[in-house]
Amino acid sequence: MLRFIRPLRLLSLRSRITIGSTAIAAVVIVLLVLVMRFQVVSVVASATRTLLDADADPYVATLEVDSNPDFSPPGNLQLVAVVSPKGDIVLSTMPSRVENALGSLTTTAAGTSVIDVSGSQYRVVVEHPVNQAGRWTVVAARNAQAEAIVVDDLTTTLSVTGLAILVAFGVASWILATAALRPVNRMRREAERLSVAPERAELPVGPAQDELASLAVTLNAFLARTRQATERERQMVSDASHELRTPLAILTTQLDLASLDTGDAAALAEHIERAKNNVARLSRLANDLLTLSRIEESERAGDTDQQALSTWSDLGDEVMAAVDRVRLIASTKDITVDFDLEPPAASPGSGSAPGPGPDEARYRLDVGGMAQLVTNIAGNAVSALPRGGGVLVTWRSTPEFGELQVTDDGPGVPESFVPVAFDRFTRPDEARKSRPAPDPATGTIPLPGGSGLGLAIVRAVAERAGGTASLRNVRSGGLEVTVRVPVAR
Repeated sequence: MLRFIRPLRLLSLRSRITIGSTAIAAVVIVLLVLVMRFQVVSVVASATRTLLDADADPYVATLEVDSNPDFSPPGNLQLVAVVSPKGDIVLSTMPSRVENALGSLTTTAAGTSVIDVSGSQYRVVVEHPVNQAGRWTVVAARNAQAEAIVVDDLTTTLSVTGLAILVAFGVASWILATAALRPVNRMRREAERLSVAPERAELPVGPAQDELASLAVTLNAFLARTRQATERERQMVSDASHELRTPLAILTTQLDLASLDTGDAAALAEHIERAKNNVARLSRLANDLLTLSRIEESERAGDTDQQALSTWSDLGDEVMAAVDRVRLIASTKDITVDFDLEPPAASPGSGSAPGPGPDEARYRLDVGGMAQLVTNIAGNAVSALPRGGGVLVTWRSTPEFGELQVTDDGPGVPESFVPVAFDRFTRPDEARKSRPAPDPATGTIPLPGGSGLGLAIVRAVAERAGGTASLRNVRSGGLEVTVRVPVAR
């Protein structure tokens, strides 16, 4: 069977549809012809039996009331024979070859049968009327070849008609397949045009709400996602190139200046320290780009559902550990970093104290992701705060989600920056324009601002866990960043 199927795979879809539908139609037509032939054979045989009974009934009726009947000859083309109880043929219009077989019919039971005489078949009806003279035999016969001719002619007519219907069905299947696949051809031509067409081009969606329209909608959504990913990558490369250009240019200048001050140890040390600051910034930028790329790649690969589930207490432990790491940075600016853990409330009627337990909520956020959230948000706050400021990190649980909230008492950000705060390489205008004071220990001026990727990483981590990230200025002063991660069901 596979030998016949494999060649079909090399044909076009239209050809396969036509061949398949025509083959099914051929099987149906053959079955119909066979069924109709069987029905015709049955009808013809029943009609012949009715005629034979009609031919024999007058003689049977006469013999049942008359022991010495005077038979009138049968009608034209009627084959009837009457055999007396003594075995004599009283009346016969049978051919001689059939008369020779009448002796055997006198001993057979009454009914209808088919006999073969000298290569010819006859359908016969045998009756045995009884009167005072004894048991008579009345035989009526008809040549069965006439039935066969009728059936064969009808079968030939049905076969020719079925073949014509099959050819017409094949042509109609080809035309319908062509019409049905016309939208696919349009989609194919449009897809070919997309390689040179504007990026916003889409595949045509037909007016009918059918499978092809659904396919076009799905492919358009796929193209839109692909364009968005390509645009993000293009923008990321462009932004990264722009961000790398400045520190690389500064680093080149500093190295050139250092080469000119080889005789001045103090000036050379200052140039080297500034170069180290630029290298550190480049290293942070490269690490942030790599982190962001890995997170987005895992989202595109569909690894979100395969993330390990973490409990509230596991994430709370990581919050405390991450806060300790941020405190090391904040201590150089006398900034206080505190944390507050609000565990899940106990279920009503459970009788247990509030806090984590075997049934506590779980989230699609691993401890590494929580560390990235706390480090980036709180680290940004420490960088933006003046000396003596404060940062509060809160991790709480609700029945629907876990909420990480980082609040500082700094100057906040411009309202115009809030809508784009989580975009890549975005920083408040004030941060870009500010010029920090020289470090009192080294006398060097650190580079202003970060890489502009911290909050972008925060949003990517939150969205990977199925959550959201938001930012707002606090009315009493300061900035509040909130990350909500839904409970895994």
